[in-house]
Amino acid sequence: MSMIRLKNVSKFYYSKGIIASGISRVNLDLDVGEFVVITGESGSGKSTLLNVISGLDTYEDGEMYIEGKETSHYTATDFEAYRQKYISCIFQSFNLISSYTVYQNVALAMQIDGCSNDEIRRRVPDIIEKVGLSEYKNRKVSRLSGGQKQRVAIARALAKDTRILVADEPTGNLDSASAEGIVDLLTDIASDKLVIVVTHNYDQFKDHATRVIKMHDGKIVEDTGISATRKSAVDYPEGGGRAARTGEEKSRKSIKYGTQLLLGIRNTFNLPAKFLLLLLVFLFVVSAVTAQYVTVRQQKDTVSEEGWNNYFMNYNPKRIVVKKTDNSAFTREDYKAIENAPHVERLIREDMLFDSSIYMENDDFSFSGYMLNISNLEQQPDLGGMPEKNNEVVLSGYDDGWTFGENPKALIGKTFTVTTEDGSDHKIKVTGILLKKGDGSEEYGSSESEIYLSDAMISEVRRGMYASNSTTTMLINGNEETLFSGTGGLVVNENVPEGYILLPTSYDPMFKKGYAAGNEVKLSVKALYYQESLDLMIMGTYGEKTFQKKTGLKDLAEHDGEIFINPTDYRRLYEKGSFQASVFVDDTKNIEGMKDMLERGGYHVLVLKDHISNFMNGELISVIQLPMAVIICLAVFFIAYFVIRLILKSRAVYFATVRMLGMGKKPSKRIMRVELVLDCMIAYGLFLLFTYLNKRGIIHSDRLMSYLMYLTARDYCILAVILIIMAVLISGRFMRSIFRSSAMGTYREEA
Repeated sequence: MSMIRLKNVSKFYYSKGIIASGISRVNLDLDVGEFVVITGESGSGKSTLLNVISGLDTYEDGEMYIEGKETSHYTATDFEAYRQKYISCIFQSFNLISSYTVYQNVALAMQIDGCSNDEIRRRVPDIIEKVGLSEYKNRKVSRLSGGQKQRVAIARALAKDTRILVADEPTGNLDSASAEGIVDLLTDIASDKLVIVVTHNYDQFKDHATRVIKMHDGKIVEDTGISATRKSAVDYPEGGGRAARTGEEKSRKSIKYGTQLLLGIRNTFNLPAKFLLLLLVFLFVVSAVTAQYVTVRQQKDTVSEEGWNNYFMNYNPKRIVVKKTDNSAFTREDYKAIENAPHVERLIREDMLFDSSIYMENDDFSFSGYMLNISNLEQQPDLGGMPEKNNEVVLSGYDDGWTFGENPKALIGKTFTVTTEDGSDHKIKVTGILLKKGDGSEEYGSSESEIYLSDAMISEVRRGMYASNSTTTMLINGNEETLFSGTGGLVVNENVPEGYILLPTSYDPMFKKGYAAGNEVKLSVKALYYQESLDLMIMGTYGEKTFQKKTGLKDLAEHDGEIFINPTDYRRLYEKGSFQASVFVDDTKNIEGMKDMLERGGYHVLVLKDHISNFMNGELISVIQLPMAVIICLAVFFIAYFVIRLILKSRAVYFATVRMLGMGKKPSKRIMRVELVLDCMIAYGLFLLFTYLNKRGIIHSDRLMSYLMYLTARDYCILAVILIIMAVLISGRFMRSIFRSSAMGTYREEA
């Protein structure tokens, strides 16, 4: 069975509607051990025949067999695998990688075959020495003469160590002495391989060829056997020729992933002009994509600053609600750490009170406002002074003639009554008034006023809020019932000793002896952030006759059914710390950075501007802004692709060459992907360096700074992913154009 058999094979070329015949109905059998010389005038079809045999060109008619197997159904990938396994090529135009050194060109053939680095380091120097180029092994091919390039091409073919070697005018660029050495080398190779040489100069090979084929007008006109196939013991370089000597096919693997990465990195930098041009293109891409990303973020932030929140009534787009992930109360150290963080404008410690307004009144005037701790007051009152006692407060509101009446100063020193959520009444005194300018229309959220309270008063209000917003149950004699806090429910009374509880007489029948005194009850509180329980002794029960004596209160009808406990026990149940705080950043652009910092610090974070209602919500961004940004990015993508394709014109020749050496589509795509992604990331790295220098004030760009305000570490990562995806898509699109035709077809188009 022949190594190669052609049966009525024809190859046609199509150009501008004209069909030309390359070869026509060729029949040929070729086998290992033959040194076949194909001659003929220019245009006779000898190079076309060689390209078909080597799988560089497809054929349109007939059948070519490789060791008895048909190839008419072969795809481009199949022919690449065929070339890797069977074919070593010496091209008339060399088809070397000009930006690689001699060593790298020769090693490339072995890398494509998946050879180990040790084998490459061992064999390549010997092969280079065999063709007489040892002193040039580290010189770039672009700096060699034509004859030296031909020797490199021959060395590369020897490095592949395949059973078939095809050579197109291998001595065309050599002087007579060098040509004779190459002919002798090919003759030695032919003892163990099938060597096919196309030449105009038959005289150089006539004493060595075992077979001569003459072609004319695409057909074989003469096929003459000169001598019998010979076997000789040629001295191959160490490690070389093993397959031929043993008669076994050398095991060939795919190019290694590490080698693909190495080649991609090498190709990025080996042509400085190409690298700089690609860098400029990707700098344009980075700038355009970043600008669109920031525009969307900027528009989203603008929209998010105009709205309201149905739960957090005191809405402000700068506000971030914070709680600890373990639901524990805030400590002074927690507050101090947050207040000292960058970009913190202010910290509201009593966040749960911040969204609740309280109402204060006397016989002459009433006022309502959101509650704030006096520590949040950053300036002296415009009227009056700062509080000195726990029951003294400062009021804040707009000087509009309505909030404080016609004479705000008249309120200074007046006493008001405040009723907290648990029904308790507290007397407070106004010591100062802070007058805001304007009418509140320019503020976010409600234009309600504020009441600045002391720590002690804040604790009273907070305790009442916890009492009214938690579930309180009493376990008595095995029965559990839910209690209300405040009037009509659980009430504080100084006459009840600590550790005791006073019940109405309605509880006496629950016990066998008919009275509750001396028995125990368990009070349990389940709030949003905590649970508490307290065991108390029943001091007795009260009725109409004993009510005043036991409670000190006169009107039973007003307090009938209430359960009384000592103030200290009441505080144990409800007087807890603050579990929720609000952080206000100095600018909404810094919210994402603050959110990331707080989350890393062990806090659960709610950004209010991400949870608002408005008439121009985020859907508008999705419907209009995002599609526009996508369209612009697509335009940037295609502009970049067409410019990059022009820049990478030489890369088409590179990939046509490695395909001729047997590299498949997937590794070729990976090499191109590494090259473009690396270029893109270098451009992005320069962008990041520029932003860093701008932030440090070493260089200054107001426009860039306005962009950077919207970008967080997360945004920079997202941008990097977007740019990598674009680089991968560009490389994929470019490689599809490369693999649209055969290796030789691509080479003809781009060379």
